[in-house]
Amino acid sequence: MQEVTIESALGAKLEHLDSQTVLCDSDGRVIGLFLPYCDRPKLEDFQLEPPSTIEEINERRKNRSGKPLEEILRRLGVQ
Repeated sequence: MQEVTIESALGAKLEHLDSQTVLCDSDGRVIGLFLPYCDRPKLEDFQLEPPSTIEEINERRKNRSGKPLEEILRRLGVQ
């Protein structure tokens, strides 16, 4: 994640926001979304739990099923 240091005047405007805010330039073009945090975010705040454990993934790899590509293409009529 990148970090940008802003001027104190902009910081003063942003510190009073308490909900998501769209940021626009002087021509009205959207440049980003500001999402205020109560505290400075930590890396853990952005970590997502994996949908499966390593053991579950390895078990799925062992139990592969399916058809060979040639058979699938033949059934689809692809030559």
